[in-house]
Amino acid sequence: MFTLFLKKLSVDTSAEEIGRTTMILDENNLKYEIRTARTRGSIGSAIDARTYAKANLAMYKGSSQPSFTYSVFVKPKDYYRARKLTKGS
Repeated sequence: MFTLFLKKLSVDTSAEEIGRTTMILDENNLKYEIRTARTRGSIGSAIDARTYAKANLAMYKGSSQPSFTYSVFVKPKDYYRARKLTKGS
């Protein structure tokens, strides 16, 4: 599926919540696409890695792991049905 023609159903930082959403879509035979994005870009991640390497520390030890944002897209014709199934509205 081509994302340009899809409608965004859900955005979350919880992989478990996205898993629940996609399981409901699978059970109802609705096609979807998942896009994953890091909240910290490639340059920021490279700076982190370099800084931790210079300090001779384990990466992200004692700090939060980098977070991801998950987006679920569905076909426009399936959007309202998918929304009702996943959100109840």
